Amino acid sequence: MTTASGGTTLGARSASATLWGGVNMALGRVVQFTTTIIVARLIAPEHFGALAVAIVVQTIATNMAELGATAALARGNGDPNRIAPTVFTISLVTSAVMTAGAFALAPALAAAFDDPAATPVIQVLSLTILLQGIGAVPSTMVWREFLQKPRVVVDLCGLVTVLVLVVPMALDGWGAMALAWSRVGGQVVVLVGYWIITPARYAPGFDRGLAVEILRLGMPLAMANLVVFVTLNVDYLLIGRMMDPAALGLYLLAFNLAGLPSSVITAVIRATAVPTFGRLFAEGTLGELAGRFVTGVCYCAFPISAMVIALAQPLIVTAYGQAWAPAGIALATLGVFGATRILVELFADLSVGAGKTVWLFWVQVAWLVALTPALYFGIRWWGIAGAGVAHAVVASLVVIPLYVRALTLVLHISSWSLLKGSLRSLLGAALAGAAAWMGTHWMDQPWAALGAGLLLGAAVYGLVTFRQGKQLAAEVRILVKPHHPALQQPAGEGAL
Repeated sequence: MTTASGGTTLGARSASATLWGGVNMALGRVVQFTTTIIVARLIAPEHFGALAVAIVVQTIATNMAELGATAALARGNGDPNRIAPTVFTISLVTSAVMTAGAFALAPALAAAFDDPAATPVIQVLSLTILLQGIGAVPSTMVWREFLQKPRVVVDLCGLVTVLVLVVPMALDGWGAMALAWSRVGGQVVVLVGYWIITPARYAPGFDRGLAVEILRLGMPLAMANLVVFVTLNVDYLLIGRMMDPAALGLYLLAFNLAGLPSSVITAVIRATAVPTFGRLFAEGTLGELAGRFVTGVCYCAFPISAMVIALAQPLIVTAYGQAWAPAGIALATLGVFGATRILVELFADLSVGAGKTVWLFWVQVAWLVALTPALYFGIRWWGIAGAGVAHAVVASLVVIPLYVRALTLVLHISSWSLLKGSLRSLLGAALAGAAAWMGTHWMDQPWAALGAGLLLGAAVYGLVTFRQGKQLAAEVRILVKPHHPALQQPAGEGAL
């Protein structure tokens, strides 16, 4: 029986890393959520609007900064000693160029969003692009080697740093700059932490032939990331141009809260997904296991998003105060998109694990092409709530069908085998959300409605999906047993 390093099977390493990834996300989101609540009560919605503009620029630049080169290192079936130095050089050079470009073009970018106040915020956040390029290799090695347990400490230290910095800055009247500088401080702490815990440290180097091989895999992924992040941020651009900074701030808060389930679940999955999927694809077993991954993710994700939709108004008011109540309607519509986004992220990870990144780019292009006019008309007709409607419709009717079609071709499986396990979870979540809304919409106290709705929804979902949950738990126990043949580490290291 072949095993991973240290005599541990891939299944056991993946299960342990997923567990610690879950702990990491739980602690991280608690701190992040607490920070957002505190800051939302200290600064005005328009400051969140300025931050939203800066985050759009930062996110796009960050995901282009290493040209997808880390994908070759993350998949887990290549020699890191051979790959890492060239990846380091590519990441360092491109992130430096992106940082300089974002800093120089900040005034023009802020003007494009009709928010000149965002200029200095963009310039400060551009520093995180360079920091991410410097830390690209160690952070990827932490991911590749399933080092989620020590990563908990590092990420938590970074989040605490953000909290420690942002509160006094906000109290001192820094506004959006408090949010920006605190993020830079947190990024520095995380960078140092990853360098400490990574199992091997690499200096920059360059192999021209290897660089071509790395970029052949990575460039389509980088372009896909660029398109998807434009897609996920074009709503900010349109709202900023068609409405006002306060509306943009409300929408940013609602979007982040609606995306909380997807960000937590996908972050837990990504603690192990690409390295695990890459190894399973090399073994030839990814196709037969893909449906189980979809079933498990949907079982956890759908009820959370259903509760966000059903309890949007009491959730917003309880968490952030009555001043943010207008964001509730946007949160309700964005909750649908939160559920679909979880599936989209899983499908993307399956495709990267399979080494198929070219068609991934074209799916993202189709997404952007369909979403842009939908957002324009949605915002024009229904304001920030219309943006949520547009996201939900396009993700459900365009993006997911395209992903399913592509994965069935790549993994040689049927659409039914990939999706059938999600249907009961979808039904249970819909019933749970309906019960939570009908049982609480008449309550005057938001905190009481929130608590009662969560209890009622959980009870309904548990009853409807009890047998499926029991079966999933049994399958997970079997899957991670040391003798399971589908989860053994492939012997030796292969090509990219």
